Amino acid sequence: MPETNDITVAGISVEELNAKIETVLAEMNADHGDPMIKALQDDIALRSYHVEGLVNEAAQCFPARTALPARMNRFPLKYFGFLHRFILRFYEVLFREQRGVNLALIKALRESMAVNRQLNEQVQRGQQKMVEILQDMQNRSTAQHAVLAQMENELLSLREQRDRPKES
Repeated sequence: MPETNDITVAGISVEELNAKIETVLAEMNADHGDPMIKALQDDIALRSYHVEGLVNEAAQCFPARTALPARMNRFPLKYFGFLHRFILRFYEVLFREQRGVNLALIKALRESMAVNRQLNEQVQRGQQKMVEILQDMQNRSTAQHAVLAQMENELLSLREQRDRPKES
């Protein structure tokens, strides 16, 4: 079995593995400090709040009309209350199904936004966890490399002792 000073696992040396981990960590740390990424995250949050505002505005417009618009408060409708009530009832019946669809869409959009917010939080937590795991891997790899170096030194000293001629 040939002896080697370079400990390799699956063709990757410890130094190469440490270098790859350091590269990934450096990229992730650079991404966290990158103003473009920060601006993108802020933009996503701002758009989310904007969409929430639009949904709330749509929800406020959801109920059926209880009064006609001011421009329709003219001669015939102003003096004939039954005609006024008839038109409101007609609008209610005419747009009942549309209000149901709108309510379902508002609920679906709110649920979608909640899921989106939750997914964004999970992605951020996952990225933080990945950084922690990579740093832990790097620390363990460095510690194992130090132990292997110490073992190699001990092995060399034992070989030297074995190869020395025995003095009697």
